[in-house]
Amino acid sequence: MVEGGYDDIAQRIFGETKAQQLLLEYDDERAGSFEPLKHVPEDKTVVLGLATTKSGHLEDPADLIERIHAASRFFPLDQLALSPQCGFASSIVGNCLTPQEQQAKLRLVVETADRVWNGATS
Repeated sequence: MVEGGYDDIAQRIFGETKAQQLLLEYDDERAGSFEPLKHVPEDKTVVLGLATTKSGHLEDPADLIERIHAASRFFPLDQLALSPQCGFASSIVGNCLTPQEQQAKLRLVVETADRVWNGATS
């Protein structure tokens, strides 16, 4: 429902938000670059919503890992996390994903996170 990246709001919003975790949608180009992450205070965790819930297409794990490492140039890797970009019913109509596609997305996120933060190779 909103267009554009985090550039114009990052410094103010990221710094003033009282939450411990920032869940940010980064599943497509409209989110912009990861550079605004440099404005996140060091006491927070940033959850990167890299896996889209808008389609059942599975992202390439290597691409997700590359994007996580790109984000880590602006915010520490050990304070980053990975998730789907939004819930599986992100509007009143919901998203057209089968339960099997939703499970596959969640499995992809877990396995990719395990590779990045625990060094798993499978």
